[in-house]
Amino acid sequence: MEKINIILGPPGTGKTENLLRIMDRELKEKTADPGEIAFVTFTTKAANEASKRAQEKFNLTEDDLPYFSTLHAFGKRQLGMNNSEVMRVADYRKMADLYGIDLEYVTQDWEDTGIIHTDNKFIREINKARTKCMELDEYYNASYFNFDLYDLLKVSKSLEEFKHKNNKYDFTDMLTQWVKFGPTPKLEVVFIDEAQDLTRLQWSMCEKIWKNAKRVYISGDDDQAIYRWAGADIEYFINLKGKVTTLEYSYRCPQAVHEVAASIVSRIGNRREKIWHPRKEKGIVELHSFADSVDLSSGKWLVLATCGYMLKEIEEDLQYKGLPYKIKNKLPVEKEILSAVDAWKKLQKGENLSYKDVGYIYSYLPTKTGVAHGYKGLKSLNEDETYDLEQLVMNHGLCTSSEHWDEVFEKIGSRNINYIKSLEKINPTLSTEPNISLSTIHMAKGGECDNVMLLTDLSPANQEEMAINPDDTNRAFYVAVTRAKKQLHIVDSQSYGGFEI
Repeated sequence: MEKINIILGPPGTGKTENLLRIMDRELKEKTADPGEIAFVTFTTKAANEASKRAQEKFNLTEDDLPYFSTLHAFGKRQLGMNNSEVMRVADYRKMADLYGIDLEYVTQDWEDTGIIHTDNKFIREINKARTKCMELDEYYNASYFNFDLYDLLKVSKSLEEFKHKNNKYDFTDMLTQWVKFGPTPKLEVVFIDEAQDLTRLQWSMCEKIWKNAKRVYISGDDDQAIYRWAGADIEYFINLKGKVTTLEYSYRCPQAVHEVAASIVSRIGNRREKIWHPRKEKGIVELHSFADSVDLSSGKWLVLATCGYMLKEIEEDLQYKGLPYKIKNKLPVEKEILSAVDAWKKLQKGENLSYKDVGYIYSYLPTKTGVAHGYKGLKSLNEDETYDLEQLVMNHGLCTSSEHWDEVFEKIGSRNINYIKSLEKINPTLSTEPNISLSTIHMAKGGECDNVMLLTDLSPANQEEMAINPDDTNRAFYVAVTRAKKQLHIVDSQSYGGFEI
């Protein structure tokens, strides 16, 4: 058996599930101790699923599986770093203030990818250069930036100086430090999932992890590699040597969607050739001149665009129509507000409320005029009991009994009030899970939905990129169309230079 086993998984073929089956076999046959198996991924979802499955099936604990994690968490643990040493948002803000660096926002996806998101272009590019294993001047000279190398180097020096003085490490440090100085654990079997998204630095880490292993299973799909903007080294995965197996049958894509996907993927120049088959169902693909010709009022929908701002008009239309939705996996109105409105309407109908529902209501009522002083903390309530309107007024501080929630709740905002009123016209219960999700293509990767509506507009920057290197844009739209399980609705670009399907 070859040491390196590459498993190519086209859309919906069950890449992660296949790796989990192989892991089950390795544990069942006791070819290696659990502590000699690593399962590392780009995001936490697959690693957590693998760890949970192994624990439940083979009566193991989390401590028995020390190498089931994302790569940045792997490095942090191997180096013995504690949470106090990790750069947090507050540290970046402190550093920016100290060195006079413009910084409005910065977030780090610690629980998932480890990718840093910030409006500071220098910090973004510094991190990207490091994930590509390139010196800053080399990276700068290979790119086309509208700023001076001096400014980039100055911010880099400030960042490194701050981390050194405060004994802090960022996520990229967790990888670079382990590659250079970290101990290599004794591993027999290594699993690597979502391999198409790994950066050159992460591949260097993987090489060290599998150095002494007997079997390595690497799963991914280069056609679905859409994280080059974050430093993903797609070519490494495409050129990797080993025994190659392709998962051939999709459990997601119907025939009509598969035809569109095949047309798009044929335009990708640099790729691993692979053949896969759709489900037996025919499916539906429809073309639309305008977004408002797609009826989103029934069924489950995923609405996709290359950029978030392209979803704004659709979001406004959904609010006007009173259709519940999520955008970028978040509700446009806090779920607690919707729950409070639902609870208030129950109360007016004479229904009893749970302790939790009373909490929702009281959190949006003003003190004194809405809830008597001292009652907002629910100290007079019992968590195991229910309460009607009369009880709350007589014994638990409720000062108002107005029928209209918008007259008594504070800090909701006129935009939210107008949307909630639109929702009420067609939704008796506001806090139910929406059937419509608006998302960028990148955020929807790994997801699926019965019905997909795809906007084909491209930003000016994306159009320039498409003209120079179309492969990555083709990959993005390949990912987008293959989210559809039943119907795919493609909307023509509303401006010049959109993506043609």
